[in-house]
Amino acid sequence: MTPTPRARLMSRFTVGVVVAIVTVGLAACAAPSAPAGVPDGITAELRQGRFDVEARQLVVHVENGSPSPLDVDRLTVTAPVFAQPLEHDRSFDLSAGQGIDIRIDLPDPQCGSGEGEPRVDLRGRIGDQPFMGVVAPTDPFDTLERIGATDCLTASVDAVAAITLPEHLRTTGDGAAKRAWIDVVLTPEPTGDASFTVDVVHGTTLLNAEDGPEWPLALDVAAGGEPITVPLAVRPARCDAHAIADDKRGTILPFEITTSDGLTGRIDRSSGDTLQAELYDYVTERCGLG
Repeated sequence: MTPTPRARLMSRFTVGVVVAIVTVGLAACAAPSAPAGVPDGITAELRQGRFDVEARQLVVHVENGSPSPLDVDRLTVTAPVFAQPLEHDRSFDLSAGQGIDIRIDLPDPQCGSGEGEPRVDLRGRIGDQPFMGVVAPTDPFDTLERIGATDCLTASVDAVAAITLPEHLRTTGDGAAKRAWIDVVLTPEPTGDASFTVDVVHGTTLLNAEDGPEWPLALDVAAGGEPITVPLAVRPARCDAHAIADDKRGTILPFEITTSDGLTGRIDRSSGDTLQAELYDYVTERCGLG
């Protein structure tokens, strides 16, 4: 039986609907397009300010040199001096030409076995276009090298003994005749065959040794030994009102140390709040600034 014109029209319509449905279904099932790489003009720089050193944070300065606004969902820093990647998973926006400092807490160091170049992985969007890729960061001040050297020296020292500043300043006398000592305690680990030498404790912008700018010690410390108390006689490094008002690191003592495994460098030890306040009071009284 020959189909009527109406039947032929309905048949074509049905086929068209089915084709359309199949096409839409296939499009819906198709895999989304892969994210693009990091856009041109996006740069990263590694750095630390003096307060970041004290807070044990790395600063990643990200600059958007592209012509479009940028949304970053995740930032990860990988470097051979760190035992694990540094991750920042809080999103941030950057307008064209804008930069931002991202601060990330430092992980434990990886000493002696790290290989490869540092990298910054970025994931985000420019407009509706997702991107994901790697930026080779600059390190103009050798921040990673310094962090690695300091952290590995600190780990080597800590394996031998703890270096602790006292809670309180020890003092005698009054006024210009007042004298003071910071009684540093070195407490060796109970066992081990490692050692280190405290070569010198450097003076600071606020404090010097009573008889010179620093404290030369040449003090040997070994694991398994007895605790050692080192009285550092201190005097003001300067006697003006700005010495305390502008102080940033004057109560942080720098210890120059050489370890038995061949490391050498400086380790800082910070005064606690009470010791810091008593040091400020001592400088004020001895200098007659009160």
